[in-house]
Amino acid sequence: MSNVVLFGAGASFGSDDDTCVPPLGAGLFDALSTFSPQGWGAVPQHFAELFRTNFEEGMREFTQAHGGQNADILQRAMAGYFFQFRPRPGSLYRRLARCAKQTGWDGAFATLNYERLLELALAAEGVQPRVGSPSQPPGAIELCLPHGCCHIFGEVQASRAVSVHSGVLFDSGRVKVIADPQEFTARLRDDVIPPVMSYFEPQKTTRSGVSFIKSQRDRYARLVGEAEGVGVVGVRVRPHDVHIWGALRESRARIVYCAGRSGGEEFRAWTEASGRRGDQMLPVYWAEGFDDVCSAVGINPFE
Repeated sequence: MSNVVLFGAGASFGSDDDTCVPPLGAGLFDALSTFSPQGWGAVPQHFAELFRTNFEEGMREFTQAHGGQNADILQRAMAGYFFQFRPRPGSLYRRLARCAKQTGWDGAFATLNYERLLELALAAEGVQPRVGSPSQPPGAIELCLPHGCCHIFGEVQASRAVSVHSGVLFDSGRVKVIADPQEFTARLRDDVIPPVMSYFEPQKTTRSGVSFIKSQRDRYARLVGEAEGVGVVGVRVRPHDVHIWGALRESRARIVYCAGRSGGEEFRAWTEASGRRGDQMLPVYWAEGFDDVCSAVGINPFE
């Protein structure tokens, strides 16, 4: 059995100077509105306040009121916003990639984030990120994306439309990763189908790349189910995210949870409700808990 590290928005926010990373949920709507004044900035005031108060609920209510096609406009703008972020050499993601490479680590990383910070950090440090392949060549580390990512697109030629309760669901059997900024911008402008990203709402539904998302969630469940240790960094405890927290509940792994100073009670309540024993909660931010998280999953934290 190997080890897994799962990252959420708090990990990315704490990985670098806050001017170089996306904001947390409370500040996300205003950042998106500035980036996309004709999309996010044009959202009616009622929904704008919902987004500011609880982004997930705002997205759920907007989609129910305006339908998937209008939500897809926002989804494409959100992808454009997240695409622009890159890790600096001093970021914690870059440091983690260096440590994992030097250790010869054979575990897997999983991220719930839509930006590319972890993927770019691995590549910048000479570690090949591999998605969707449990068999890794030397020097590669598996990267699991249960919610998709901003630069993944369904191949339109392979798509088929399936009728669902709120519009059309585009299920592509093939996906393409687009790293070139010009090609990415063209796809955002020209494609009807949005990038393969789950909606940031309670059910984490998606209208694009459904087969890919399902395969990644299945892979994530297998990874944590077979792991000895799981580090969880910057992920809010949301039990309704059954595809994430249900798999962790059933895992035999020891979980080390690092999510700042405010998430401890949520995690403690979850462990008690799940009947889990032996997990560890680190009441610190990632910068302070970096060494402990690395050690817990078999990465030598010393460069």
